[in-house]
Amino acid sequence: MADIEERLSRTLGNVAERAPRLNASAAERLETGYRRRRNRFQALLAAAAVTVVTGGVAVGLRGVGDEIALPAAGPSDVPSAVIGVTAEPVGKVWPQAVWKMPVKDPEGRELRPVALTDDGKLLVKAWREVERPEVLYLYDLAGGDLRKIADVPRPKRGGAAHFGVGEGLVAWWTATKTSVHLWAVPLTGGEARRVAEHKIGDDMVDNLAVAKGAIVFSVGKGGVFSVPVNGGRVTPVERGTGLNLLSWPWAGSPGAWSPPDKAPFTHLVNLETGQTSDAAPASQGTQLLACGVQSCLETTPGGARAFTRQRDGAQQQEVPTGFQIPEPPGQSRFYVRLIGSDAPGLGLYDLKTDTLADLGIREEASQGEVPVADRAGRMMTYQIKSGRYVIDLSKIP
Repeated sequence: MADIEERLSRTLGNVAERAPRLNASAAERLETGYRRRRNRFQALLAAAAVTVVTGGVAVGLRGVGDEIALPAAGPSDVPSAVIGVTAEPVGKVWPQAVWKMPVKDPEGRELRPVALTDDGKLLVKAWREVERPEVLYLYDLAGGDLRKIADVPRPKRGGAAHFGVGEGLVAWWTATKTSVHLWAVPLTGGEARRVAEHKIGDDMVDNLAVAKGAIVFSVGKGGVFSVPVNGGRVTPVERGTGLNLLSWPWAGSPGAWSPPDKAPFTHLVNLETGQTSDAAPASQGTQLLACGVQSCLETTPGGARAFTRQRDGAQQQEVPTGFQIPEPPGQSRFYVRLIGSDAPGLGLYDLKTDTLADLGIREEASQGEVPVADRAGRMMTYQIKSGRYVIDLSKIP
């Protein structure tokens, strides 16, 4: 357990060191947010990591993820056992949704997927130093071609963050001591252009998107803003006061770094239409951990059991907690879970079809290689000894 905790601490520390530099107050709030978030899912992560393999039985915190109705009296925190769970490779189970891509560009820089486009391309960033991107590429998943889009201007400290794709553009931000700079470049290629500067004091940008001819972003303290992609004045987005951007056009509260006793995004507002969505309270004996646009995740207080359900409380079913990051399932269907007994690893589990696929991740999981769906809930990516893989969850029927 101590080793797992040490690795987790070291991983978060490395990320923090390489993140866009913030002033002391904002950095302290960000660290507090990480600690609160970590405390919420510590039981899930630690329990998944401390899996005892003996006599062909992997004793974990969950079963095989069968659909189980929540008992009226409230669920128990008694863990269940997984007996020799095995699965076919993910590329064999869902060949139409899995691609292998290069690990490095021609200059030897590490390639990291950012987002899928609508035409079968993959936005990729390349760096020599972690979280300090130097170049943006488009990678053709079908043809294997890697095409340079633009060089990424690098600030003196930190790096570019929150790359968003939309309307033929990619946008991102960099930070100074008191402001953020917003950048954009066409996906067809060109020179990166600084679109605007916005003073945020001791606050920070927590999400960004490109929509309706504008770069839309929110700040940690709450508030959604936009600026035309061709430049102009940054203005507040109607209905976005006090909210945090989740996935355009949805914004809500609390934000991602919510208080420890509140789940993120239980309240949502459609910034285009004004439609609102308030998540139903947790079921008896559970607590809300996180909510997305369509679904929420609940756990028992100790984290031994987890349940997914729609925001209105309907269609509740139990899900595996093994190595599960505390977010609603990708595409409201897909979870990462433990598999195997002789050589425990990670698999991708589909709640809709009760299908489990082997991701090929083994010892890499203990080093932090646990794939998580992007905010759109569409893409997962991970790297193992045989290469880097990309899964388009939207291609799975």
